[in-house]
Amino acid sequence: MKHAKTFSTFFIAFLALWNCLSFPEDHFKKQIQEPVNFPYNERILRIKDSQDLSKKGLLNLIPNVPAQDEILLQEDLGRAFTASMDGNIWILDLKKNQAEVFVKTPLMPGGMVLHPKNSDLIYFCASRGSKEDSVEPNGPGIYELKISTKSIRKIADRVPLGPKDKIQNSKSRLGSLYPSNKQPTLAFAEMNDSNSRMVEKADDLAISSDGERIYFTEPYDHKGAILGVSDQSRNEALSLGKNGNVWKLDLKKKSASLVAHNYSYVDGILLEYSSKQTIETSILLNEVSQFRLIRMHLSGEKAGEDEVVIEGLPGFPDGMDRDAEGRVWVALVFERSKLVTWLHNHPFWKGLALYIPQKWQPVSRKTGLLVLSKDGKQPLYYGMHDGSLFSTLIVVIPGKERVYFAVYEKDYKGLNVIPYPLPSSATQ
Repeated sequence: MKHAKTFSTFFIAFLALWNCLSFPEDHFKKQIQEPVNFPYNERILRIKDSQDLSKKGLLNLIPNVPAQDEILLQEDLGRAFTASMDGNIWILDLKKNQAEVFVKTPLMPGGMVLHPKNSDLIYFCASRGSKEDSVEPNGPGIYELKISTKSIRKIADRVPLGPKDKIQNSKSRLGSLYPSNKQPTLAFAEMNDSNSRMVEKADDLAISSDGERIYFTEPYDHKGAILGVSDQSRNEALSLGKNGNVWKLDLKKKSASLVAHNYSYVDGILLEYSSKQTIETSILLNEVSQFRLIRMHLSGEKAGEDEVVIEGLPGFPDGMDRDAEGRVWVALVFERSKLVTWLHNHPFWKGLALYIPQKWQPVSRKTGLLVLSKDGKQPLYYGMHDGSLFSTLIVVIPGKERVYFAVYEKDYKGLNVIPYPLPSSATQ
């Protein structure tokens, strides 16, 4: 009887534990490869601000705004828009410090950009907030919001099927990159189930200076991909899958092109121009799981080449933006823990870690930002917050006189700002 009771207790405990485990999809387990060493960048660590970001004059201006994936500033008009976790785009009055829902979006809104020549148009990413979100008739992709009428128009939620064969004579080494004149392209009107697929996850975007081309990142293209920080995104980052894509939408030609694929968790994206070109010549973006920024050359002598710009970041990079001086502001959504670094060196244990729910993992609440020179190579400022007031700083937006923080934390509310933490002269 005693043994039976012990067995029953053990069995019940086992069932309870089994029901609490997270069971990853097979593709995450198959992505785990050989050991990888990710050292820390000493140049960044040396310039770390000893003072917590919350001590830098942090203000919570508008306490009712839900957590945000993006903040789009229109300071000349005294307003801003946020892509919020509640599935709405909010409008903020920066003079009165008030906010209200502006429009409901088809899916969870993500990155947003303003049309460079028409301040009435906003382009934004939309993705599933959960696997159960309906994607018919409007799935993950890129949408246009006309501010004056609050009308939303779908730009694209389909992309061409990727080529089955590897690029011939490819110059890229980190993934598969197509220069501007060799990108597989398909007109929107010609897309069907045989030559294209639905976008799985549209995360961040950038628009060309003439307003004719939109580039967006698809961090991974697994079926049912969802936006935000989750077990799914954690598993992709931990397993170092190379499923990231970069797409280009030509608004004038009404077509979609594959710019790059086979990269690791591509997220934040910025376009770059040479002094002699009015059309984008390269892309600066980050690979979240690789703790680095990379550059993709689209044209010129280096067309088709990719390169590491800076690596060994002390946190997971996410959204990126530029200030008036051209400096690059990178949000570090979570501090990189020693455990993560150790797991990458010991991949056997990753397979077990995939089963541990995110809520049980010792994930640091520390979050912060990194400021880099215009070319992204030189660290200028590195600051962290200990997580006591907020966590998951997903993008840092430099305004005219202050810096705005987009906090992507469930149930969090508020718009946070700080004065510039470094002098405007710090450009090298």
